[in-house]
Amino acid sequence: MCARCVQLDEKLQHYRRISDRVSDKLTTAALDNLAEQYAAQKLAMHPRAKEAT
Repeated sequence: MCARCVQLDEKLQHYRRISDRVSDKLTTAALDNLAEQYAAQKLAMHPRAKEAT
C-alpha cells in the first residue's frame, strides 16, 4: 500500500470513530460524507485493487 493510501486509511478510521460517538445526525452525515470522499480518492488512485477483490 502506498503512503498516500495509508494516510487516507488513517483519516477514514478517524472520521468513522468520531461518527460512531456523535449522536447529532447532521454531524454524522457530514462525517460519513467525508469518509466516502476519502474512500473514493483511494479507489481513484488504485482502481485495479478494487477489481481484484
